[in-house]
Amino acid sequence: MTGDPTHDPAAETPDESARLSAVPASGEGSAAPATDTPGHRLSAGLTIGSRVVVRYRLEEGSRARATDFIGELIARNDDFLIVDTKKERVKLIRADVIAAKDVPPPASRPGPAHERVSADDLEKLMAKGWVAIDTAGLGDWVLRSASGFTGRANSALVVGDPSLPVDRAIDYVERWYAERDAPPLFQVHGEPGFAVEDVPTGAALLERGYAAGGGRPDWARVLVMTGLSANVPPLTTESVPVTADATLSPEWLMTYGRSRSVVPGATEAVLTGSDGQLFLSVRDEATGQIIGIGRMAIHPGWAGIFGVWVDPEHRRRGIASTMVSAVAMVARENAMPAIYLQVSGDNAHGVAFWRGLGFGVHHEYTYLAQPSA
Repeated sequence: MTGDPTHDPAAETPDESARLSAVPASGEGSAAPATDTPGHRLSAGLTIGSRVVVRYRLEEGSRARATDFIGELIARNDDFLIVDTKKERVKLIRADVIAAKDVPPPASRPGPAHERVSADDLEKLMAKGWVAIDTAGLGDWVLRSASGFTGRANSALVVGDPSLPVDRAIDYVERWYAERDAPPLFQVHGEPGFAVEDVPTGAALLERGYAAGGGRPDWARVLVMTGLSANVPPLTTESVPVTADATLSPEWLMTYGRSRSVVPGATEAVLTGSDGQLFLSVRDEATGQIIGIGRMAIHPGWAGIFGVWVDPEHRRRGIASTMVSAVAMVARENAMPAIYLQVSGDNAHGVAFWRGLGFGVHHEYTYLAQPSA
């Protein structure tokens, strides 16, 4: 079997998870399938919504013994995987999977690992590093809500094709947020220095009275910066000790609350919502208190940096750069050559800090909000 094509991937179709749930379960009119095969175990770690590569066993008599499918994993149940290869969607029998893993976004242009991915693909990857509590899809757009905690987790990510004309897509997003008693917020991106009115969705929103930045200087222009983990200065014997924990501790969370406003429940959910993350901290040798924090999101081939903060009384001592070096060390040791981060364009000191560590601007985005929002 070469993988059965499903419907036209460009057509508006029902949720594939619903289609999969309709497959007869054990004892419902079909022989009970094996669900503990090597193929099941190999495909169990794949991430729904991520780009994957699946090596798949072909039926006897085929010219080749196996073939590879590369694309987005749309859905998975006990029996099948649904993979969107862009050319078509295929349904793969899990028992016939020979190898499978998540892979980084595809290269869309020449250059080193952190530069060759498209802005759309990097935006989608970053959304998985900062996951909202409530999400929905509108074609390629991603609608996100998290009780108002951060713009990233409470905005419609405008990427690709919304599967509707732009005006109808905006109407849909406005209704979606109205149902959640939240103001509509759109995240629109472009090349460095782009003009919002040159982006079709941006132009349509401006015509409706939306404002870039929504009255907040830190939302007007956000820089997405990327770099190679190999180029970040390494830790030295003089570096302060950095602790990295896979779980969010109350002490780390309390320290995070000193750096920004939090929303109880929502903040914890977003901070721990990625498929993998580490919480970094540095303590004062004299008091034992946490004086520096950062969060690392883990992706195939990529690391994300969020929430770097140092207590004001301990700044200018290399604590922040040491935490970034620690992230880069973990990234290098775990096949993550590229790192991303986001910093407000009006934060000149922050931009200079990241440039000094080898990061450059990949693209920019802005939030568009209604003036009353």
